Amino acid sequence: MSESAFIDTFSAHAVSSSQEKEWKPVLLKILSGFLLLFVLAECAFYFVFIPMTARIHVSVHGSIGTGSDEIRSIAGITGQERWITFDTASAAATLAANPLFESVVVEKKFPDKIIVTVIPRNPVAVAFGTVNGRTVPLEIDRSGVVFRIGHCDVDTRLPLITGLSFDQPVAGMRLHSRLKPLLKDLAEIERNNPTLISSISEIKVEEKTYGGYDLVLYPVHTPVRVRTDKALNQDRLQYMMLVLDVVQDLALDIDEIDIRAGTVAYRLKGEQL
Repeated sequence: MSESAFIDTFSAHAVSSSQEKEWKPVLLKILSGFLLLFVLAECAFYFVFIPMTARIHVSVHGSIGTGSDEIRSIAGITGQERWITFDTASAAATLAANPLFESVVVEKKFPDKIIVTVIPRNPVAVAFGTVNGRTVPLEIDRSGVVFRIGHCDVDTRLPLITGLSFDQPVAGMRLHSRLKPLLKDLAEIERNNPTLISSISEIKVEEKTYGGYDLVLYPVHTPVRVRTDKALNQDRLQYMMLVLDVVQDLALDIDEIDIRAGTVAYRLKGEQL
């Protein structure tokens, strides 16, 4: 190869290498531009298009005894709402206004989910009221809220509260605040010792002449009733059951036992108060 030919070949290779160095950055820029556009389009689809156009997907948690479809119906959720415009505060307020629920939380979860968490009211006692001349059961929770009327789907271990008048009751009504300690005591005993609370079939609230009230307890397995004050904790019930075990061995026709003063007194059947 002549010197001039070698120089021409070298020059050609140099030009080709130079051109390659020039178009490689351009190609990388073009690819980077397409990748950036793809990422931006993906983000726009996920963060803008889906929230604005997608219908909500509702998930219900914490419900006991109330179905998910029923909770959606109560909240006014049809499933056709758009996530971006869904009003969580309004849905939560609607559910919270229903006496079946003790607390309600409604949250949005990006990009299209609605999470409804409800804590239902749990009955600690039942009572009876009169609605349009008919006697109907009432369910009462630990706060004294009558949250369900006419349908008593509760455990039979729960005691019946009597001595109170419920004429034309409505769901959501509250018992007098002075009865709250009793209901809280019942909830505590039910949580810690459900067998003990199931030994009582009825709790009668008796008004005292000068204010306040006593409780008359009707045990399940004995005809002897027990009179106590308004404090009804686990220790008091256990003491009552111990006293009942003792008096059952006595050859006496006992009608009522009084444990209000911390000592035991009893009244025979036929004796006047």
